[in-house]
Amino acid sequence: MRAVSEEQFLKVRENLSQAQSAVKRIPISAISVDDESLKRGRILVGGEPVKIGDGFLSKLGAMLKLNQSLTRDMLKRGDHRLAATLINGLKDYESQNRKERDVMLIANLNTHEIIDICPPSRYRRATNDTVLDVTSRILNDNPSLIVETVDFNPMTGAASINFLNDKEIGFANAGKDEFFKFGFSIVQTSKDTIVESYNQRLVCSNGLRVSLGQGEIGANRAIQFEDRFRLGGTSTEDIRIFLNKLEDMKRVDFVNPQFENSIQRAMTTKASLSEVERAFKTATSRVNELDPELKKGFQSSIARQWFHAYGDTLARINRKGHDSNNLNDRQKQFVKTSMSIWDVVNSLTFLGSNNSGIDLENKHELKYTAGELFSKGVKEGYDLEFAQYASL
Repeated sequence: MRAVSEEQFLKVRENLSQAQSAVKRIPISAISVDDESLKRGRILVGGEPVKIGDGFLSKLGAMLKLNQSLTRDMLKRGDHRLAATLINGLKDYESQNRKERDVMLIANLNTHEIIDICPPSRYRRATNDTVLDVTSRILNDNPSLIVETVDFNPMTGAASINFLNDKEIGFANAGKDEFFKFGFSIVQTSKDTIVESYNQRLVCSNGLRVSLGQGEIGANRAIQFEDRFRLGGTSTEDIRIFLNKLEDMKRVDFVNPQFENSIQRAMTTKASLSEVERAFKTATSRVNELDPELKKGFQSSIARQWFHAYGDTLARINRKGHDSNNLNDRQKQFVKTSMSIWDVVNSLTFLGSNNSGIDLENKHELKYTAGELFSKGVKEGYDLEFAQYASL
């Protein structure tokens, strides 16, 4: 077995420690809101105001089976008192009728905000110490695996330990110079510990976090490759099941059977304006620059170098007599660009994995966004993948 170096393990521990959450179990009846707390971005816990993060009210509303669009409209129009009455009423009903009357409040220690809420039975996040123990065991038992990176998002408190197998794998359809290394990520979210596939494109050292679902391992239909799964709990048996699933992945060098077909589809399908726009806006939103003019310049540089098709397509639309500013999301899904899905994926992964010369916040999250786009072909199909059927 290979021993993990102390320096490497200290780096993993340092990055992972930043993702520690504060968790408190309380009766749901202890939570309330009023018009002032909603205006200030707070909830009341036992009558005391507590700051909440963006998106927390949506999670609270989902748990209370609240009509989120209605509540969002109320808050947008300034009807905070009515929204508070609705939230408190549903909360009181749930506290009297639900089986689990306690909830877990989850706080981001970096932002000092409550960011998530769930029933105790839904909270399945392993402690950082448990994840470190599992990481040490994985590395020591698998000499071919390395920790490629450890990513951390201070806004969400999520962390990802990205493992790579050292075997290089090529695919005929991807081109003679296209080789990949495959592995997996152990991801710590606010309430889960998740494993999902991770791979690296060697031609430019781009990392990609992607889930393509389940597939067969070899010709054995009894063995399923599941490339995204949750740690079921923190008991010895839960850890054993967790490690056994990793063994299933290891048998095929962590390569999902659908990956080669997915690459072919991504390379041969043109990205829609909607798909390019989402990637472009995600990338430019990461620019870390306070000076408005400098920030605009960096965003323009990203547009020119990595998402040229976005501006070109908008200009083409305007030349043809349409106003690109008036297109809705659905219409943008039908507009073809000059970039393939694979081009867009690699623009995102390059920015998320390399030093582009532009300071980007939480740039590793771009690897996840790239993975979402890549796996879209398997899950629902790319916007223009079946465009030929429009003429039938």
